[in-house]
Parts: sequence; C-alpha cells; structure tokens
Amino acid sequence: MKKLTSFFKFILLISICSPYIAYALENDCVVLVYHRFSDEGPKSTSTSPDVFKKHLTYLKDNDFSVLPLKTVINKLQSKERLPLNCVSLTADDGFLSIYKEAFPLLTQFQFPMSVFVSTNAIDKNYESMMTWSQLRDMAPLVDVFNHTVNHPHLVNVSQDILENEIHFAQERISKELEVVDRYFAYPYGEFDSETYSFLESNKYIAFGQQSGVVSQNSDFLNIPRFSMSGPYAEMESFILKVNTVAMPLLSIKPKSMIISESNKPVLDLFFLRPLTKHERNNFACFVSGQNKAKLEWSGLQSVRISAQDPLGVGRSRFNCTMPYQEKGRYYWFSKLWLGL
Repeated sequence: MKKLTSFFKFILLISICSPYIAYALENDCVVLVYHRFSDEGPKSTSTSPDVFKKHLTYLKDNDFSVLPLKTVINKLQSKERLPLNCVSLTADDGFLSIYKEAFPLLTQFQFPMSVFVSTNAIDKNYESMMTWSQLRDMAPLVDVFNHTVNHPHLVNVSQDILENEIHFAQERISKELEVVDRYFAYPYGEFDSETYSFLESNKYIAFGQQSGVVSQNSDFLNIPRFSMSGPYAEMESFILKVNTVAMPLLSIKPKSMIISESNKPVLDLFFLRPLTKHERNNFACFVSGQNKAKLEWSGLQSVRISAQDPLGVGRSRFNCTMPYQEKGRYYWFSKLWLGL
C-alpha cells in the first residue's frame, strides 16, 4: 500500500511539473542565414568577415554544436534528439565572397555551411558570383542547394515559371554537383499558396527568411532562419539569436503570408501546452514599423494577434517572444506578411 501511495505521489509530481520537464526536452536548432561577406557591400545583405570570425569563435568557445543542415532536418523529421545548443549555418545567392572570405574561416573552424544558389548567375559567370568549380572545391564542408534559376519573386507567377525556376535549377545543381536533396530557399523569403503547393507536391524542404527556431513541429515548407546581415550581425544581436528556443506552437493560422485588402491580417497561434501565467503575461509581439501588436487570449493555450494599424505594401513582420526558463533566453517566433 505504501508503494502504491508513493507511486501516486510520483505521478502527481510529474503532472504538476510537466511543463517544466517539457522545457528541458526542447529539441530544436537555430538556423542562420548570411549573404555577402564583405566590408564594402550593401549593408542590408553584408556581414564583415571579421564579424563572421567573431560569430564562429563564439560558437566554438561556448560549446555550440554546429551541424550540417541536412543532419538537422533529418533528425527533426525522424524525431531524433539534436544536441543542445544546436546551430546550422546557411548563405543565400552564391556570392564569390563566400568562397574567398567565409570558406577559409569555415575550414579553420571545421564548421559546415549550406549555400543556396541561383544557377543562372553561375552559368553566366558573373564576376560577383562563385563558379561551379569553386562550389565543388568547398565540398564536403559546404553543401549546395536550390535558390531558383533567376532569383525572382515567387508570387503570382505561372505554373510554367515555377517549374522552370525550381526544377531547372535543381537539374543544374544535380548535374554539376550530384546533389539529390530537394532543399529550397525562397528568394526574398516570399511565396504564395501556389508556390507553397508546388514545393509540397514535389517533396521539397523549403526555407524562409523570417526569424525563429526550427523544431519537430515546424512547417518544413517554411523553415525560419535568423538573418545575420547588417545590424543583425552585431555580436549582441548574434548572441541573443543563437540562444533562442523554438516557440512551443502546435498550429499557426494562416500559413499564407499574402495580406488581404484590409492590410490588417490576423494571426492565430495555438500552443503545444498551456502556458504558465508568467509566460502568458510576458508573451509579446511587435509589428514592423509599429509598436506592440494587439493580443486576444483564449485561456492559456491560444492567442489571436493583430496589428493596431494597417500594414504597408511589401514585407512586414510580427515578431513574438516569451521568456525561457533560463535568464536571458527567449522563445522566438516570427510571421512574415506580404502586402501586394
């Protein structure tokens, strides 16, 4: 009888502490996205090579596990455990500075990176872009994936254009580099329902440009990545981002980023577990170019988020954070909107 009583006490303790146990079982990874590695390029898409070296040094000195992107995705999809402090490095577009500035540092630190390239710029031998030979030279430390043929906005385009931009780029990468993995990064982070459905039906894994952390519950057709260009590359920002945790979300509605005519989109989030009152009270969302978003809670497990004012034409974001159990760390989620 005493053993039975002890067992029920144990079960009660587990049920009370389950949210906190869940904290300890977070299984996610921070994916970073770079573009140019230069002190002279456009600030919005450039990272100083010296700053990039500081990024890598911080990751090494603080025992981060820097994993190939394929390893991260495969483990998440197969429900395997990822190491703590997981980070994966990516770069978009295929600029020559990746080969000249970033690759020597990646070699020095023995950190892998995945590069998403637009194939037409390589085939035409643009001076600012890498060649197929240089991309081959970086293997196996650097993987190469699909970023379309011409880097277009993939919104309101025909099915023929989608097929040509995505499939032809995949064929070129496969022919030149023997790449079989269907990993795709949206140019500008933009897509509509047709592009999303096309990638889904052709079994791609797709990556966006909204901030956040990838987990087993992520949408694998819109995986978040933290930008590490311009002011976002500064060390204070970098340290904050690589220590974030995936927001514990079960569902996000809508999946689409296209804003309706009212330009006041509504976002519904449903959490994997009931939040604590402390978490709910400290959950906050900010709107690009505005202040805090309006929050309408339904209990401790769902919230409706809306902007106070209409969003403008172009890209806008809802950035949401919530304190994690460790001081200075945060759950993070971002929703990208596109006003046409």
